[in-house]
Amino acid sequence: MNSSSFKNNVLLSVFAFVFSLGILSKAHWPYAILFSLSIFASYQWLYERKNHWIYLVLAGLIGIGYGVLLHPLSWSFGVYIALGLLVLTYEKGIKWRKIPFLKPIFISICWFTLGIGIPKVALYGHIPNQDFSHILLFLVLAIVEDLEDRAVDEGHIKTIPLYLKKSETDALISLWLFTYLALSSKIDLFSGRIDIKMLSVVLTMAPLVYFIYLKKSPKINHRYFDFILFLIGLLHLLV
Repeated sequence: MNSSSFKNNVLLSVFAFVFSLGILSKAHWPYAILFSLSIFASYQWLYERKNHWIYLVLAGLIGIGYGVLLHPLSWSFGVYIALGLLVLTYEKGIKWRKIPFLKPIFISICWFTLGIGIPKVALYGHIPNQDFSHILLFLVLAIVEDLEDRAVDEGHIKTIPLYLKKSETDALISLWLFTYLALSSKIDLFSGRIDIKMLSVVLTMAPLVYFIYLKKSPKINHRYFDFILFLIGLLHLLV
């Protein structure tokens, strides 16, 4: 087992939990837990080359959890099963990953559907319009991952960073992140509460910090954006 990959995916699942909890509210923590476990199981399945049966068992247990929260015959549960099959065949069998430019769309749809779409539909019967802005964040996460994988993907998979210069990709990432944060109704730079004001300032500066400094260090890029998930979730919990 790749201990570095395992630790990174555990950390990502924790950030995903805080993000989902912030979007859904603390009262709906079971959905946030299942979402974070789904993220962990999916990434371990994709990047860990041994002991795959462990993650299949974990996915089965997560499915039981969703079955308890959702009606097994509901559309929401059907969508969850469909996403599971997509992840299962992402690099094996059908190999969705090799379809040109599909990777960021695939990742953003999976994150949005599991973390926001399924819970919101189950709890409220619909997805509020403002929640669709989170797709921008998930697209940024996917493009950053593609940027880090340029050397691996070149000649095998067509991705956006392979068709743009690195500086252009960095500018696109910063612009998308800024647009997402600008659409957030939770950021309040003039809040009377110091904790909300500090988080708002940090998040507002995040695109600039990436564009000026962090883009020079490709190894830290993805971890930086994963941490932004945590900060956004924390801000939603505080407001």
